Amino acid sequence: MTTAAADTMPHRVCFFLGSHGNWGGASRVLFSTLKYLDRTKYEPIVLISQDGPARKDLEDMGVECVIWGAMTEYRSPVAYVKAILSTCHWLRKNRIAIIHMNRANDWRPAEHIAAFLCRVPIVTHFHVVNLDRAPATRWSSAIAAVSHYVATHSENMGVPVHVVHNSVDLGAYSKGESIREGLSIDANCIIVTFAGQIREIKGVDLFVAATERVVGEDVRFLIAGECRTGKAIGDAFTEEELLESIAADERIMFLGYREDMPDVYFSSDIVVVPSRWQEPFGLILLEAAAAKRPVVATKVGGIPEVVVDGKTGVLVEPGDIDALVRGIQFLIDDAEARKSMGLNAYAHVKSDFTDAPIRKLENLYASLIC
Repeated sequence: MTTAAADTMPHRVCFFLGSHGNWGGASRVLFSTLKYLDRTKYEPIVLISQDGPARKDLEDMGVECVIWGAMTEYRSPVAYVKAILSTCHWLRKNRIAIIHMNRANDWRPAEHIAAFLCRVPIVTHFHVVNLDRAPATRWSSAIAAVSHYVATHSENMGVPVHVVHNSVDLGAYSKGESIREGLSIDANCIIVTFAGQIREIKGVDLFVAATERVVGEDVRFLIAGECRTGKAIGDAFTEEELLESIAADERIMFLGYREDMPDVYFSSDIVVVPSRWQEPFGLILLEAAAAKRPVVATKVGGIPEVVVDGKTGVLVEPGDIDALVRGIQFLIDDAEARKSMGLNAYAHVKSDFTDAPIRKLENLYASLIC
C-alpha cells in the first residue's frame, strides 16, 4: 500500500463495548455513536465480551464485530504476558489508530498495557461519575464524559477530560406505533409514563405517590421497566412490591421490561423522570424528546444540561412531591403546553444531541491520532 493510499484510508477505531448486547445506557450510546460516525474518516471495529445479540445488530449496521472475551487481569504472570503480546500483535495487524473504551471501571487489563506499549491512544468513556483511581484511567489519552456533572465530579488522575454529551438515534425514537388498543386505553386518555429501572434511586415510588394526587378520570399511568428478582440491588423493588403499591389505583398499569420503547413513548403524552440520585445524563430524556414528548424531571446530575425548564419540559427539585404533582398536572391540563414543549424538545435534541456530539468526538480522535 502506498503512503498516499494509506493517508486517504479511514482511521480504524477499536471500540470495546463491554457487553454482548445493545442494552443499558452505555451500550445504547455506543450504538448511536456508530450510527452517526463519519465512515469516510473513521472505520469502526467493535469488540464484544461474548457472542450475543450485539453481534447481529452490529452486522446489520455494517460494522465489523469481534468476539474478544472479557477484559481482565490474568492470575498467571505467563498468561498475562501472553495476553499483552497477542493484543499488541492484533492491534498492529488490524492497523488500529485509536481505542475507545466504552467502560471506565477497569483496573489493569492486558489490553490497556498493550495499547500503551503500541502507543495507541485510548479514549475512556465516563458514562457515570468515576472515582476509581485505576492505572487504566491514568494510561488513557483522554476521557470523554457524558456531562459537565460527570466531568467535574469524577477522578481523572490528570488525564484531560472532554464533555461529549450522549446522542440518540433520532430515527429509532421519532417513529412509533400506538400500543393503546393493546392496553385497552382510550385514544382520548392522557398517558403519563415512568420508564426506567424499578429502583428507589430512580424515584418510581415518588411517581406512584404522585399519581395518587393527580386529578383526572381520563388520565392513565404506565410504568415500563424491569423489576429485579429478590434484592440483588439493595434499592430495587420486586414485582410483588410494585404491584402491591399500585393495586389501589386502576389508572396505573405496570408493563414490565419492554423492547418496544419507541412505541411506549409514542403512546405517551408525558414522560416523568423523578430520579433521586445524581443522574449522570439521563438517556430517557433524549428518547422522549425524539418522540416529541415533554418531560417532568428532577434537577439532579446532568439532567439540567438536557432539559430546558419551561421550554422542553418541567424541572423540579428532587424529592419534592408537591412540585412533581404540580408539574405533571400542569402538562395534563394544558394541551398546548404539552404540544409546544414536545416540539421544542424534538428540535433541541435534533440540534444538540444527534450527530453534534459525534462530530465533537471525532475531533477528539483527530487530535490524538499522530
